[in-house]
Amino acid sequence: MDERQSATPTGQHSTWIARRRRKPLSCTLCRQRKLSCDRERPACSRCRSAGRGDSCTYGEKPLYTSRKEGSRSGISEKSRAEPPSPVRDNIAPSAPLLSAVADKNILPLPVASTARNNIAWGLPEAHVTGAVVGSARPAIKADLTHLSNPGEPKSTEAVIFRGKNFTTQYYGSTNPTSLIGHFPELRSYMRESIQHHHSLASVQKELKDLDVGWKHEKRKISVKDAELHLVLPDQSFMDEAIELYFKTFETMYRIVHRPTFQAEYDRLRNDPTDAKPALIILILLMMATVSAVLETDRTYIGSASLGRERGALWIETAERWLRRQSKKNIYLAIWQIRCLLVVAKQMNRYKKKQMWSVAGDLVREGMAAGFHRDPGHKVRSPFDQEMRRRLWATMIELELQASIDRGMPSALAAVRMDCAPPLDVDDEDLMPDFERAPVPRPSGEYTATSFLCLARQSFDLRVCLNSRMNDLDANLPYEEVTRYEEMVLAELNKLPRPTEASNGSSARKLTGLARTVLDLQLRQFLISLHAPFARQIESNSRYTVSRMVCFNAAASLIEQHWTLLEDKNPILLLFRHDYFRAALSLAHHTYISSQIQVDFYFSVSHDTIMQFIQKALSMLEDSIAYIGTGFTFQWYISAASSLLRSLVQTERSASLKQEATNQVVKQYYRVLASQETFSRAKERTCPFHFQQSNMLNTPPNLPDVITNPAEMSYIDSLFSQSQDLDPSDAPFSQYFFGDPAAWTFDNLWGVE
Repeated sequence: MDERQSATPTGQHSTWIARRRRKPLSCTLCRQRKLSCDRERPACSRCRSAGRGDSCTYGEKPLYTSRKEGSRSGISEKSRAEPPSPVRDNIAPSAPLLSAVADKNILPLPVASTARNNIAWGLPEAHVTGAVVGSARPAIKADLTHLSNPGEPKSTEAVIFRGKNFTTQYYGSTNPTSLIGHFPELRSYMRESIQHHHSLASVQKELKDLDVGWKHEKRKISVKDAELHLVLPDQSFMDEAIELYFKTFETMYRIVHRPTFQAEYDRLRNDPTDAKPALIILILLMMATVSAVLETDRTYIGSASLGRERGALWIETAERWLRRQSKKNIYLAIWQIRCLLVVAKQMNRYKKKQMWSVAGDLVREGMAAGFHRDPGHKVRSPFDQEMRRRLWATMIELELQASIDRGMPSALAAVRMDCAPPLDVDDEDLMPDFERAPVPRPSGEYTATSFLCLARQSFDLRVCLNSRMNDLDANLPYEEVTRYEEMVLAELNKLPRPTEASNGSSARKLTGLARTVLDLQLRQFLISLHAPFARQIESNSRYTVSRMVCFNAAASLIEQHWTLLEDKNPILLLFRHDYFRAALSLAHHTYISSQIQVDFYFSVSHDTIMQFIQKALSMLEDSIAYIGTGFTFQWYISAASSLLRSLVQTERSASLKQEATNQVVKQYYRVLASQETFSRAKERTCPFHFQQSNMLNTPPNLPDVITNPAEMSYIDSLFSQSQDLDPSDAPFSQYFFGDPAAWTFDNLWGVE
């Protein structure tokens, strides 16, 4: 073989001969895109037509060199500067990079070129620039700070997330049942009790059958405006319900102006046919708020008491009427009806899973009408100005409490509002024909509007606390928790004392109901703030203070509800759930304390705690008696009480599970034993003159449900272990109506 042939690169065993690279003649941009270039100076025609004439250069070194070329030229990978990357928020770019980015004529390189050099927009490798190469890694500084000042232990998120696919339900940290997520022992105890004692599933099936039958049987009212007066009940019931409404809800949420309402109500009593439709709807909703507590003969229609069913009928009538009204010509009564709908739904547990959405819609409608802005000179009448302020103060209080109960951030957390608080005046001091605004009462003299004035002082704090507690990244350090606790206690100290609130004449005192709600809506946050640290008592002894705060707050919540109930005032029993939250918190912290070997710092008698829990359980039974529903909450506390007793009475563990189940089953049978027949229920929910108007069509040939009289006499005999009912081999999910997961926890998502 010829020696010259072996030296050529085409030979089979040829050796590489380095060749001198040809000087490029095309411009840089055309060469990178592998396009033909006419090589015109100072800029080629292709770059000029593309508007990149200023960037057209010749004979310059390429911006990027390949890894192979760099190694042949003797330039190491570390010494070669990295190409500039897109500007990121957390990195200060160098001056050359800023100038390059500012030049809009310079386009980024093709994707193929960046991928070949392992550099891509947005990839982790693209965050290093030549300006920061060799500098200290920011994470190292953060690590040193963390080591010198270690943070508080991060607690798991307390939420309830049930369901699958798109049928899910979410309840955040401030929801009363969220504590179940941190109480796995109670969940296991409840599941075992249900699975071993089938009487609860059996009795639920009976009540569900009645609910299904009544759903097809009950009447749905669709009435014209001229015939709305036929829906009103007897005059005596109306007078009693309206008087109770003004003594309770109008001492807190100011919705109705009593003097103007009373004048129209007197005209309605004289001639109901001449009453305005809006006034009748207003009266129906005022009665719906107190209908459940006014009913004396505790009879039920399925899982609803007669009073609750009547209230639901009035709510549905009001919603149908409201949907027919014009969105353009809105007047004061429309806003009053919208606010009363939220209160009535809350009192009757009407579609309770939608309460947060309903209250949020009310606030958004108010904002769309400008209620969050102070009316000032835009509204000339002092009466209209003050009524707007009262309604807005009522809207935001209802929305905030609905957000807390659901465990969601309030819509008001990101809203700037300058609407002034309502004036602390009585209704008699504010009349539509007044030309000047009334002078507020001096400090210490209370009116029906004092509740909203006092609540406004702590409103910003409560919105902030609710947002922080329900934030997805909420991990409050202990020092911040104690600071929030001091703020809450400071606001509590500003409230009038119970003795101070009851002194003076009837027109100058703050009612016990209003004073209690002012206390409860602040004190509820003490449990939510300290509960995550009270669960970590074993890791740090200083968290004993959190246990003490949680116990005192929970005991106070239960005791204040109990005091109102002893005073024959059951309104808060249905309107709020503080006693349930407090009882569940007490049960959880008591169980944690039982796991600690020696507790020298904080010790409360087991009997004392059980007394508070028993009071809460008794109040839950009373609430079921008023409205006919709420068995799930009773089941939680009944099981928790049984679990705590089993810690002391270990030999009765099996029988205590049976007792926990039977306690709820007894309440079911009380409801089943007092069922009203469907025909009689239709007569009692609708007034007689409305039935005589022949506007309702009753489906024919539907049998009535006959109450078994034997159930009244032999309820207690149904709970012996020998008579434990077996619902058959069907799965439990078809028996536990409402939300099966609330009873079995089979589809509870993790909270880690």
